[in-house]
Amino acid sequence: MIFWQRESPRLPDYDYSQEGAYFVTVCVQRRQALLGTVIGGAMRLSPAGHMIGKWWSELERKFPSVKADPYHVVMPNHFHGILFISEAIASGPEGGHAGPPLQRVVQWFKTMTTNEYIHGVKERGWSPFKERLWQRSFYDHVIRTEEALNRIREYIRTNPQRWDLDRENPRARDKDEFDCWLATCKTRPITATRRGGPVCPPSDPRRQLGDYGEDLAAAALQQQGYKILERNYVTSLGEIDLIARQGKVTVFVEVKTRTGSRFGNPQESVHRGKQAKLRRLADYYLKAKRLTDAPVRFDVVAVTLAGDEPQVEIIQDAF
Repeated sequence: MIFWQRESPRLPDYDYSQEGAYFVTVCVQRRQALLGTVIGGAMRLSPAGHMIGKWWSELERKFPSVKADPYHVVMPNHFHGILFISEAIASGPEGGHAGPPLQRVVQWFKTMTTNEYIHGVKERGWSPFKERLWQRSFYDHVIRTEEALNRIREYIRTNPQRWDLDRENPRARDKDEFDCWLATCKTRPITATRRGGPVCPPSDPRRQLGDYGEDLAAAALQQQGYKILERNYVTSLGEIDLIARQGKVTVFVEVKTRTGSRFGNPQESVHRGKQAKLRRLADYYLKAKRLTDAPVRFDVVAVTLAGDEPQVEIIQDAF
């Protein structure tokens, strides 16, 4: 038999009383599918699932310093939501539970939903649970940037469509790329803060390299008269590095950054499969923005960091 030490999902030494935004996941004990089913990529809530959503909407009434983001989803055996907490909650007795504010808020939510679920079992014939409704703790992610917030909102919106990749699905057939991205953000925040949450540099050195390359690419494009519309535009299909406009043309930009030419030029890695994916992402963006008649172009910006000065090459109409 294998034993392991239970690891806390909280970030060590992070002050959960400060103003910030949090992506929260609460899971049913033993991953029982008590809250509904996914049929054809859409969630079909059980009466218990409807009850969960009702109590989430009550959080703002119970905790005046909390705002629940409209983006939330009840899944068969878990719940995802986003909470915005202001500094005022830090000193108040709201919620009646001990501990930092985020824990108090989530614990109140778990308590109220558990109580009503027990009533549903006794009075309405809901499926019973063993020992407890929810797992003992919960998962949280500190949202540090607007780009991250948009990506998480998109994940929540499309979660039922991605159920076959969901890590909480006992029959998941593969890993969701969203989980891979989220894992790169599990780092301790630095002390500096700004409105909307703490600031934290990317934890993955490859991500840091990519972000630096995108900064250089955006600056070079702006010098050439491009107007940057979006950076790291996230969809359920993937991410577009840069979206710009040059004249009347909407330009979708793939940025490739390397520290040398050992493995070839950066633009050589934009193979046919990548090109096809970028076309699908562009189509998604154009439909979302109602720009289906706009002229379109695909550019590649190759950034090479070898030597004293970075080399930035803009390749227009690359494919």
